[in-house]
Amino acid sequence: MTETRLTWLGQASFLIELPTARILLDPFLSDHPARLYPPPQDESLTTGIDWLLATHEHLDHLDLDLLPVLVERSPTVRLVLPAPLVPLLEEIVAPDRIRGVGPGDSVGLGDGIVVDVVPAFHAVEASDGYSGGSTGDGARFVGYVIRTPSGAIYHSGDSIVTDELLAAVQAKEIDVALLPINGRDYFRESEGLVGNMDAREAVRVAVAAGAHTLVPMHWDLFRGNTVPPGSAVDAAVALGAQLHVLTVARMLPFSLPSRP
Repeated sequence: MTETRLTWLGQASFLIELPTARILLDPFLSDHPARLYPPPQDESLTTGIDWLLATHEHLDHLDLDLLPVLVERSPTVRLVLPAPLVPLLEEIVAPDRIRGVGPGDSVGLGDGIVVDVVPAFHAVEASDGYSGGSTGDGARFVGYVIRTPSGAIYHSGDSIVTDELLAAVQAKEIDVALLPINGRDYFRESEGLVGNMDAREAVRVAVAAGAHTLVPMHWDLFRGNTVPPGSAVDAAVALGAQLHVLTVARMLPFSLPSRP
């Protein structure tokens, strides 16, 4: 079976490496005063990249400062992001290299790799309230199911759990789920921090999706919005979930396990 390598870059950022493609998911590689640790400086993260997938417009998911560097080092890179956000890229990336998408769409990346777009439920500002982000141009928030020859990887982006999200993931044959675990609460939202599902919810979403592996994400970057990654392990034990929970190290590639 073809090997798929996954590298967590921190927060919700991942690099997927296949024999025929290198895919960045929500890369946030720029410096920022609120970061708890500096961004990785490895130029290989922006060299030879074939696709970049962004789930929504928050800077830790759509790093606009990174894009000129990425386009220079990977001149054939193509970008996939929610359709309402396409205008943000038009002066940085050639229009024929941008694909605006919405829930229900599928994008072929070549060589048997297909991305299915699924809904996500988040907010641009905490005061907006949580929703699918629907506008006249489509949804501002999405998740992705990346189907590879060795299995399917689900990256939720930022999202709370809803009936619609569960229905969407249950309809997919997902192997590995990359899900936020930082949760949400009144005090963080009162400071403008939009939240996500928590560790217990992430475990239940992974189980509902039929995944054999959960990789917790979005727990480590911004002061005041962190949680212990082991909380996902504790939740899996408490729920009796038949699930691998991998609290992986930043910048250390590992090969994804195949479906048992």
